[in-house]
Amino acid sequence: MVIYSEDHKRQIDVGTSDTIHAVYSTIIVLLEDKIDGITQALNFIRTGNCVPKKGYETARQINLIRDALSAYSPDKAVYDYMNLKKQAPWAENLSPVITSCANLFTTADGKDLLFEMISILCYAEICNVSVFME
Repeated sequence: MVIYSEDHKRQIDVGTSDTIHAVYSTIIVLLEDKIDGITQALNFIRTGNCVPKKGYETARQINLIRDALSAYSPDKAVYDYMNLKKQAPWAENLSPVITSCANLFTTADGKDLLFEMISILCYAEICNVSVFME
């Protein structure tokens, strides 16, 4: 799964769709009381699509998500909100550098996924291009 800018100058190799699903699941379960203020970010994480004029606001909301998730230890992450008992494949094999749910999710090449999303969304607004996920 790849998130990319319309001009194909920026892309994020997410790995499998399970990663995005786990990010979404963690957010809607742990941040249930904050969902009203992060709807654009949730929509972007769920669909992977963002128009240029919403890039900054979506990035700002993802940053709010990162801040809120930093209060939760990695063992609180949710792999599948539809089956809360389902264990994540990484559950017993976390790197010691993972300190919270905010930095738990990484790209296929090991970069902080939420930070990379913020970066591509800001790029998209600056360059007036959309962002897509396939």
